[in-house]
Amino acid sequence: MLAKLFGKKTTTEGCKLSIVIQPMSVTVAVTSSDVSFVKQLPCPDQNYAKTIINLAQENDVKGALCYIVLTHGMYQVTQIDKPNVPEVEYNQALSFSAKDFFTISAENQILDYYQNVTNNPNNNKLNVVACDKNIIQPVLSALQSIDVELSGISIDDIALTHFVKDEQANLIVFHNPGTQLLLCIIKNGELCFSRHIHGYDNLHQLSQIDFEGGILGNLGLEAQRSIDYAIGQLKLESIANIYLCVQNFDSEYIVTSLQELFDIKVSLLSPFDNEEFLRFPLNYAALKELEMEVS
Repeated sequence: MLAKLFGKKTTTEGCKLSIVIQPMSVTVAVTSSDVSFVKQLPCPDQNYAKTIINLAQENDVKGALCYIVLTHGMYQVTQIDKPNVPEVEYNQALSFSAKDFFTISAENQILDYYQNVTNNPNNNKLNVVACDKNIIQPVLSALQSIDVELSGISIDDIALTHFVKDEQANLIVFHNPGTQLLLCIIKNGELCFSRHIHGYDNLHQLSQIDFEGGILGNLGLEAQRSIDYAIGQLKLESIANIYLCVQNFDSEYIVTSLQELFDIKVSLLSPFDNEEFLRFPLNYAALKELEMEVS
């Protein structure tokens, strides 16, 4: 399973920096023994490197260890059959077998892969992730210029595995303002299934009146389809819980409405031990990844 698109192990201690890059914004979180800081800035010109430097320089981050999460719209993903080569040669094989599935030009592709956890012995698929070197390279140069060490880069689907560590499989309904709704099934801290759902980009702005128009019934249907796929195709035994992680003032109403559609328990997911991260859950997930890296 993909832990990061690329990076290196390190034992650096001290200041930690998490960066979440969305198509139209950048969020930076800084934590150390004496500071906890989270701030988001719009990035309409898509100059992510400049925005990162502006945010990071509000604190002393020299020597910090950094982890980046890319959200939907910052990467592309496709599923292919496993290459007929030893696993250690997968990365090399992907540059030939997967390059034509992406709209990013082949010379600018950064490719990596992950495998979904499944009980299906016939599963022969890889999820191949591509990001654009023209976007990533300036960010890496910016981090180097402020003396920050990059530990790794990941995507939102993978980052969510830090939210639930249960041995049983659980469905997470996740929405970050500015991105599509994300449904993930996570078992034992590993990703079994994920899909992005169109039509819910403004979920954070909707009210109970909007929900009464039937949008939650459609959301419940999408969740049930995901559960059916996990049990029918991935051969998972069952789904223990449905967790909701959204930034909406009527989130309790969403939980109550969805619970009426399921026998499975539906509840809000609040994995955060710092209230500053309630609005920035992916930054929290990235920091959890860093904790694992230095442990």
